[in-house]
Amino acid sequence: MGKGHITIHDLAKALHLNASTVSRALSDHPKISAETKIIVGKLAKEMNYRPNALASSLRKGSAKTVGLIIPRVN
Repeated sequence: MGKGHITIHDLAKALHLNASTVSRALSDHPKISAETKIIVGKLAKEMNYRPNALASSLRKGSAKTVGLIIPRVN
C-alpha cells in the first residue's frame, strides 16, 4: 500500500473483503449491508481513497478530456 495512491484492491485487502464488494459499498449498492458500507466508507476516508478518473472513463467509454493540437510553439 506504499504506492502513493490507494486503490479499491488495497481497501479490500485491509478489510478482508472482495474488491467488488468494496466497489459496491462505495457506490451505495442496495445489496450491500449498511454495516459494510459504513466500515468501507470509514476506511476509505482514513486512507484518503479517491476514485481513479482515468479508470472510470475507460470503463464508461468516454472521457471529459479536451485535446489541443498546436502546430508550432514559438
